[in-house]
Amino acid sequence: MNDRTVAIGALQLDGGATLPAVDQRVTIYGTPAPDGSNVVLVTHALTGSSRVAEWWPSIVGDGGLFDPRTWCVVGINALGSCYGSTGPRDGAFPRITVGDVVRAQRRALDELGVQRVAAVIGGSLGGMQALQWALDAPQRVGRAVAIGAHDHHSAMGIALNSVQRDALALDPAGGLRLARKIAMLTYKSEELFKQRHDRRPDRRGRPRFDVEGYLEHQADLFERRMDPASYVTLTHAMDAFDARDARPAAGSQPKLAFVGITSDWLFRPDDVRAASERLAQRGFDTTYLQLESAHGHDAFLAEPAALATLLRPLFKAAST
Repeated sequence: MNDRTVAIGALQLDGGATLPAVDQRVTIYGTPAPDGSNVVLVTHALTGSSRVAEWWPSIVGDGGLFDPRTWCVVGINALGSCYGSTGPRDGAFPRITVGDVVRAQRRALDELGVQRVAAVIGGSLGGMQALQWALDAPQRVGRAVAIGAHDHHSAMGIALNSVQRDALALDPAGGLRLARKIAMLTYKSEELFKQRHDRRPDRRGRPRFDVEGYLEHQADLFERRMDPASYVTLTHAMDAFDARDARPAAGSQPKLAFVGITSDWLFRPDDVRAASERLAQRGFDTTYLQLESAHGHDAFLAEPAALATLLRPLFKAAST
C-alpha cells in the first residue's frame, strides 16, 4: 500500500468558482501496467476514504475481486471530504458537483502518469462518480460499475439529505449524530431491522430498545471520524447529480454495469434497472445485475463477498 498526497494545482469548478490549490489523497495497491490495463479506480461513497482495502474487503485485497498481485487498485479521497483531500476544513469552500470530484481525480491520475484505467467502480456516491467518469472521459475508461446508484438522485434522496443538513445547521456536533441515525435508517431495510433487533430490549441492559442502542453506537462511531462540513458538501454534490440526458460521445465508449440491491429503498433496484435501460436506449453498452440481500442500500459494504461473486464474471477475462 502506498499513501500519498498529490497536488493538482488550481481547479475550476462547475459552479464558476476556482479552488486555488487542490490536494488529492491517493492510496495505491499493487503496481500499474504502463498502459493502465490492470488499473482499477475505486470511488468511495459518502463517508469513505482512499484506503479502500480497509472498507471493502473481498473486493480489494489478497484473494479479492481485485487482488493487488494482479491488479493495481487506486483509491482517491473525494474532493470536499475530510480524509486528506482538499475540503471545507481547509477554509471557505464552495458547493461542488460530482463532475468536480471526477475532474480532480482525473488531474490526480495525470500527475501519477495514469492515462487510462481498466475500470472505475463504486457504490452510492461512488457509483455516481463511476458513471460520471464514463461520461466525461470515455476514452480513459474500459468499464464503469455503479452499485446502488442510478443516473440521478431522487426527490426522496434529496429530501432525506436536506433533513440531515438541517440537523447539522442547528448543531454541528449533535446534528452530525442525528444525521447519521437518519442515514442508517435509509441504508438498512425493515427486514434486517426485524431480524436483528425487532422489539428486543437493549443488549447492554440500558432502558431502551436494542435498535435504539444500535443507532446510538453508529452515531458514536461517526462523530469520531466525520467532519460536519464535509458531510454537507458531499450531500449537496449527491443531490445535484443528474445524468439522465447523457448521450454517448463519438468514438469508443466504456461498458457500463449497474447493480441494484433487492432491499434497497434509497436507490430502488427498479430505478437502477431503469437507468441502465435508459442509457442502453441511447446507445450505451449497459448491463444490469442484481444483488440479493436483506441489508438494504448498505449491502455493497455489508456483503462484499456476495458482491464480488456477482461481479467476478465482468472482470474474469481481464484478470487471466
